Amino acid sequence: MTKTEIIAKDGNVYFYTTSLFNAENPLGIIKATLTEYSLYKKNDSETLIGKLYRTDEGNWYDLPDNNPINPLLLTFIKMAIDESEKKKPVVNPQ
Repeated sequence: MTKTEIIAKDGNVYFYTTSLFNAENPLGIIKATLTEYSLYKKNDSETLIGKLYRTDEGNWYDLPDNNPINPLLLTFIKMAIDESEKKKPVVNPQ
């Protein structure tokens, strides 16, 4: 599991890990596979502060009742993740 450190616009340092998440409809049919971002404060790696979800196209997908985090802080964190992902080297599968 890779931890990626980010600095949000509010100045706090966080890190996230990623995994895949299957979004299902009420009948249990998988409609999309999303990237799940599990968020932690840098100085407290044991306490999960929230989860974010993103499509393969790069759009953020908010699940209802999923995040107890302030919406403004969520925006700052999403912006920091976007920036960190732009800096990652692109792997060329051949």
